[in-house]
Amino acid sequence: MDLKNNRITVGEMMSNPRVRDLLLREFPMLQDVRMRRRVWNMPLWKILQLGPRYMPQYRINDLLRQVRELD
Repeated sequence: MDLKNNRITVGEMMSNPRVRDLLLREFPMLQDVRMRRRVWNMPLWKILQLGPRYMPQYRINDLLRQVRELD
């Protein structure tokens, strides 16, 4: 998946079923509709700034690699 230089939004990523499944598995908090609304229009670069609060950097890097490999 093209991450558009980390400017892609969470909503755009979630529109791809394979990426959505991956994100929901790694971030179960996205199951909550209220949380999903909060981050839906947030760009990936912002999520990457917040990510280390919730998971180690090596897992974030691995997740990004997996998303890039998906179409």
